Amino acid sequence: MPRSGDPSSRTLRRSVETRIGTTFVLLMQLRVLIVGATVLADDRVRADPWALGVLAVAALVSGVVLAGWERVVLRLFEQPALLAFDVLIGYAVLKVGGIFGPYFLLTVVAAGLAGLLYRWPATTLLCLQQTVLYYTALYQSGPGKTGAAMPLLVALPAFYAIGALVGTVLRRLFDEHAAAEEARWRMEALAMAAEERTRLAREMHDSLTATLAGIALSATGLPAWVRRSPERAETEARRIATAAQVATREARSLIAELRDDAVQRPLGEALTELATEWESVAGIPARVDAEDGADLPLRARHELVTIVREALENVRRHAHASQVEIAVAAADGGLEVRICDDGRGLPGRPDGDGWLDALSRDGHYGLVGMHERARRAGGRLAVVSAPGAGTTIMVRMPAAGAADEPAPAALGRQ
Repeated sequence: MPRSGDPSSRTLRRSVETRIGTTFVLLMQLRVLIVGATVLADDRVRADPWALGVLAVAALVSGVVLAGWERVVLRLFEQPALLAFDVLIGYAVLKVGGIFGPYFLLTVVAAGLAGLLYRWPATTLLCLQQTVLYYTALYQSGPGKTGAAMPLLVALPAFYAIGALVGTVLRRLFDEHAAAEEARWRMEALAMAAEERTRLAREMHDSLTATLAGIALSATGLPAWVRRSPERAETEARRIATAAQVATREARSLIAELRDDAVQRPLGEALTELATEWESVAGIPARVDAEDGADLPLRARHELVTIVREALENVRRHAHASQVEIAVAAADGGLEVRICDDGRGLPGRPDGDGWLDALSRDGHYGLVGMHERARRAGGRLAVVSAPGAGTTIMVRMPAAGAADEPAPAALGRQ
């Protein structure tokens, strides 16, 4: 199994657990079906109150297990003796119904569960228990009552080993599928990391390097302006200071992206962690409301988390807000994220003609970069704002390939 501390491993582990849980439920449903079919088809059982009572208990136990299978499976992992108790119920069924036919098949289900849930030592002990109880029931009922040949009756316990083997093979297939998924995930992560490094290098060259070059050029001419025109020198000094602040923000943003591993976790978890860290720094309450199962593929998730981070930084630097809300929900076959603050809003008309160009000319690259990131991920970004009325940034992403498997209770193998 993948290492439990790795975020990708946790996701793949949940996939294995889902398959194990589904197989467990199917086996229990099969057992209930066997009990029901037996009661309907066997006149002898229907005429025996004791036999009906035993079969009713077996059906009731199976129904209770189906109703709360997540908790039951956890208990079975922790205490294999519980399955041994189920084997005793199987013995009672063999005792009242006979050791042949559907009654025997009902006990084979327990062997399959043992192979699915446990390793060989525990599985072997449970199969041995079933075999001993089977021969006990055979001895008590007498071979002649079954109408089957003695060699067949003696060989029937081999099906316990076969059932356990089938369960073990299924579990191994699940584990191998998880290993293959982990390898594929890691290859995708490596490819994304290489692409991200290339993009960051390009942004450093196109943006940060250009800004630093402009600062250096302006600083070189500053002494001449001091001698010739103090007023112009003061203006140039302010421009240099502003450009240095922009370069500092760009460098911090690039460093944060290089160090970020939050996007390896599900989207809701990544945004909650991001908002918690930002709240501790900015001192502004930030609440995340993420719809269950709302997620994106790895690359789109990376772009979206970066957009939200930049939006929060804009709130901290400019909005003078008292609170921020981040909402994540499925919408029109895609995913929509809203970042809302109650700050002073934006000047001008957001998304108007030439608005982004004006922001670029004034050195405000945050919203421009957010628009570019949304487009790069196949989505779009819109801004709703008015002076004094706060700002809402809406990001709509396509949900193709989103991983929205349910996460059942954590399981393990004994």
